[in-house]
Amino acid sequence: MEGLVVLLEANRPTVETLDGVRYLCYLRGKIKRDHGRILVGDHVEISPTDPGEAIVTAVLPRRSALVRPPIANVSGMFVVFSLNHPKGSLELLDKRLVLAQIMGVEAEIVITKTDLAEDNASQDRVIALYRQIGYRVWPVSVVTEHGVTDLVQAPREGVWVLVGESGAGKSSLAKAILPHEAIAVQELSRIGRGQQTTRWVRLLRTRQFWLADTPGYTALETTVKDTAVIRQAFWEWEGAGCRFASCCHLDEPDCAVRAGLAAGRFDQGRYDHYKIMLEQWLKSY
Repeated sequence: MEGLVVLLEANRPTVETLDGVRYLCYLRGKIKRDHGRILVGDHVEISPTDPGEAIVTAVLPRRSALVRPPIANVSGMFVVFSLNHPKGSLELLDKRLVLAQIMGVEAEIVITKTDLAEDNASQDRVIALYRQIGYRVWPVSVVTEHGVTDLVQAPREGVWVLVGESGAGKSSLAKAILPHEAIAVQELSRIGRGQQTTRWVRLLRTRQFWLADTPGYTALETTVKDTAVIRQAFWEWEGAGCRFASCCHLDEPDCAVRAGLAAGRFDQGRYDHYKIMLEQWLKSY
């Protein structure tokens, strides 16, 4: 019997089968020894033992796996970002978009708390920038419900992860997408920082896709050995026309990206984030 791991607590996975039945499962020693850690999002085979309980007998091959948050077989990421209360980091936003590219998964940007915007022009510039690059960008407010229906009804499938800084409104967004689920939501702390609400990873079913409710992290973990994978994640530079195909856009002669920056065709902030990523992700190699 095949199923999907939708929750993992105390190393006991909850598995939902193809017909929608859930089982609290045990892991055989052989599974732990041969496969290692099971993740939410893993496809497994189980053998029922008692009503509502089963044993995991096999773990099917993974297409992909994130380290933080720990989840397997991700199809896409909702990169949740707040410009207001608290103001998010565009550097971290770009890092998450690059990670999605490295993982080979789709990425969509959800800009939350639009009802709290103190500067609509700045908000509109961010939305326009990423849409021009080629990302789907969803401005939403869970208070007014603006944009939530459009986000949910857009076609997509598979497992989608909510990633973003604590306080960006991930849990509130999950609650707006699935209002009948028991999702805890907390206010910001007195110093304006997000208080982590989600303590574990779980999958929540929508009509079209599975939504992963995960803890908020200020950084996502990955390792990169080839600068090309980072360059390729900055889609707006594709076909810029540098003299060298392997141009890193740093100090090479006749770099069309740097020329584009000087002419205002490319965003300086995105370029600065690119240089930071090169330094951070490649310094150990």
